Amino acid sequence: MPKYLPQTDFLPKQIAELRNRLKNETRQSADIHRTSPQHYRLALASERVALTVTWRRNHRGAWKWNHSTLTVDGTPRELARDFKDFMHIWNDPDVLSRPGGRSEVPTLTPINDETQLPHAVRQILDRIRNAAERKTDNGTIDVLAAATDAGYTIQVTGPKGTVHMHYVPCRHTPGSWTLAARHAFQIYDTNGMERTKRFAGSLAAALADMFGINAAPAVPLRTGHERQASKSNAVLVRRHSVIRV
Repeated sequence: MPKYLPQTDFLPKQIAELRNRLKNETRQSADIHRTSPQHYRLALASERVALTVTWRRNHRGAWKWNHSTLTVDGTPRELARDFKDFMHIWNDPDVLSRPGGRSEVPTLTPINDETQLPHAVRQILDRIRNAAERKTDNGTIDVLAAATDAGYTIQVTGPKGTVHMHYVPCRHTPGSWTLAARHAFQIYDTNGMERTKRFAGSLAAALADMFGINAAPAVPLRTGHERQASKSNAVLVRRHSVIRV
């Protein structure tokens, strides 16, 4: 039989921290079971949402996350992306059935007068827009540019999701613009969930897969051996994405 631990008993740090955070946010106390000398299990449930988290002690004596489940109305669902996303589901379980209900896509305000964009950014915008128009005649791919605190973001949206490309002034070449060295682009699926890692640093692959567009802005396709291609995607982006105003 599992041993139910009183709240006053010792708990490993990460388990105690999650228990306390859940209690603070949900106003409910999670049940914590020590199901074996090597396992802890946390369970928390409301009328509609149920969460379980298990930890396992490794050979070094450290407690590591082992498994989690999330159910809504008795139906197993995809795990939350993070604690904030879990609380979103906890407070509004129907968010899982609403298209885009868990969207992470930042809201952008389009530039009203695109002629005010830096020439190079406008060229990239026009190039992608023209490529999109060749792929569709019903306007299902939308391309826009928006000002940000760091520079400009070009957004491409279509039936498969959204791509954000972030342009900033080039530090080493005055008058030039380049894809940001960190987080040069972001990919979101149709539910608004970020899927950037899926494309392993290749903006060209993302545009081709999601929109059928072969108009990546000066970012090389992957070539050669995988080890070489993945050695430094950030370096590849910096070397090949500088564009002149």
